[in-house]
Amino acid sequence: MSVYTSTSTPLLDSLITPATLAERLGTTERSLAEWRITGRGPKFIRIGRSPRYRPEAVDEWLLSQEHASTAEEAA
Repeated sequence: MSVYTSTSTPLLDSLITPATLAERLGTTERSLAEWRITGRGPKFIRIGRSPRYRPEAVDEWLLSQEHASTAEEAA
């Protein structure tokens, strides 16, 4: 009988840290924290005290930020 001891899974391996996401978005980890508090940023998974982001959730959020004009953005 084998015992599964690895804490690595495809989902865990794909999760993005706040530091990595902030760098990719050209923002700060502080901004990401504020977005988590206000619900303005991408959905996240909390593992203990550490937030992580699924690439699919980040992509979905990015697409939701798409606007045809600045007038539409203010609405």
